[in-house]
Amino acid sequence: MDPNAQNRRQKHEAPRGERRRVSRRRFLKLTAGASVGLALAACAPPPAPSASPGGGEAQPAQEAKSIHMLQWSSFIAAMDELLIQQASQWGADNGVEVTVERIAVNDIPARLASAVQAQSGPDIIQMWDNWAWLYEDNLVDVSAEASALESEQGGFYDDMKAYCNVNGTWRAIPYAFVPNAFPYRTDYFQEGLGHTNWPDTTEEFIETGAALMDAGQPGFGIAFGHSFGDPPSFWYPWLWSHGGHEVNEDATEVTLNSPETVAAVESAVRLFNEGFVPGTLSWDDSSNNRAYLAGQVSSTINGASIYFVAKRDFPDIAEVTNHGLHLAGPAGRYSYQFNWSNGVMAYSNAAEPAKEFISWLMQPEQYGPWLEAGEGYDVGVLHAYDDHPVWQKDPKILAYRDAVIQGTGRWPGWPGPPIASAARVRNDYIIVDLFAKACSGEFTPEQAAEWAAGQVARRYGL
Repeated sequence: MDPNAQNRRQKHEAPRGERRRVSRRRFLKLTAGASVGLALAACAPPPAPSASPGGGEAQPAQEAKSIHMLQWSSFIAAMDELLIQQASQWGADNGVEVTVERIAVNDIPARLASAVQAQSGPDIIQMWDNWAWLYEDNLVDVSAEASALESEQGGFYDDMKAYCNVNGTWRAIPYAFVPNAFPYRTDYFQEGLGHTNWPDTTEEFIETGAALMDAGQPGFGIAFGHSFGDPPSFWYPWLWSHGGHEVNEDATEVTLNSPETVAAVESAVRLFNEGFVPGTLSWDDSSNNRAYLAGQVSSTINGASIYFVAKRDFPDIAEVTNHGLHLAGPAGRYSYQFNWSNGVMAYSNAAEPAKEFISWLMQPEQYGPWLEAGEGYDVGVLHAYDDHPVWQKDPKILAYRDAVIQGTGRWPGWPGPPIASAARVRNDYIIVDLFAKACSGEFTPEQAAEWAAGQVARRYGL
């Protein structure tokens, strides 16, 4: 990442039309349509809530004897159980009772909104993507803790910095990537292509899908539906890899209607017509999981859950499954990696011990075993874990690690900052629809680019 660009992001102020504060009713309305996929079961980011008194400064501590931590119920029960054990250990050592509450991931946005509205609730709440930006005024400064972790453990990845370092201040401590890559059937590749090599570029991806279908094998299947996980995780990088972007670096100009965007859409239409199985225009986050496990596609994009389910329930499919990395396009190789962080709420009277606790969780003695409990489902957010022993256990999941450590991760709104306008574009599936409308034949690629640019402009107030 260009250091000057990072500085510009940190100094950025919301462009005109940006609203950092909206009501809880509007928040819930905008998040009501978020769907949960089997691959990640992640929830859509909310718009910015009302600011708390004190502008993100912690409330005075009152010798707090308890900490309430709100987390998702993850795909890997062993990771959840270990975190609860670690919380109990830290609490016993420090004379603080730590309660870890776990809820369905799609319930977190409403709980977060409710807590902010009431200025009361969990002391620590798990954050997703750019929530630290949206809740800047409601989160305490954790810069000292984040900086210490960076210096001690090799630094955070650039996309995690972009999400959690808001205008130069760390508002959340990065916690974990839940990465995505491409599970693919090596038996279908061998039978249809005569090899098991994963394509490296977008052009090779199109050619591979077409060749598989010409050989009588299933093609690829990527979702176009308004579903939170898989469609954005594929179509944003497809846009970036061709040189398309929704806005410029300081989010003051819409740049989506460009020759690069049109080229990205044209190549997507080729991919759809030549290499996709039927029906993907209506697929959601679970459709591709079912299709892969039923042998109806040769590849898709997903978290490691498809492979984990296959190992448990369909060992024959797991045996012939490998994983490929994100594709390089004319402008480079990019990905959009899902992630979590932990934020300490400004209304909390236990902010200091809460900061100490989430920092302690990131120390090698706790964090390393926690990653190992996930068997590679989550990837560490600090470079110190790039070669953690968990990656020596099953070489088939190395693509999930490499998708992170190669540094390809970007964020919705890139190269601009991950502000609320970028979240609105994502939540309203403008980039997904950019491709869907052209692949369905509703628009030409040029018309799709013009339409999407207008939609982005509305959401950025430009």
